[in-house]
Amino acid sequence: MTACVRVLLGRERYGVPVERVREVAELGDVVAVPGAGPHVAGIRHLHGELLPVIRLDGLLRAPAAARRRIVVVEDGARRAGLAVDAAEEVEELPTPDRPGGALTLGAVLHDDHLIGLLNVPALLDAVTATVA
Repeated sequence: MTACVRVLLGRERYGVPVERVREVAELGDVVAVPGAGPHVAGIRHLHGELLPVIRLDGLLRAPAAARRRIVVVEDGARRAGLAVDAAEEVEELPTPDRPGGALTLGAVLHDDHLIGLLNVPALLDAVTATVA
């Protein structure tokens, strides 16, 4: 079992492992950064720090999202906000029974919904690669 924050992106559900989540916040004002790449919505000022905000819809080939919340994630010293429609709740999800892709750890069937478990380090690597 893995404790995850369940998030919505369009009609799709994803789980973000809680050990990678720092907080969930309102999307707030995001300022576009010229040349930042297609998967970066911009930057947001949060608690005295500038935080890059990642557009997951393009990275995950998900339907365009309304992006009302951000899930602030960490991988070592790297930190970013994942723009999502909603962050629903923290719940224990079973170990993935379907193999993952490049950006997911796998998928699980939970409460009649398929939930992809996000691979936070791989997501941050993918965004860094598009900006570099």
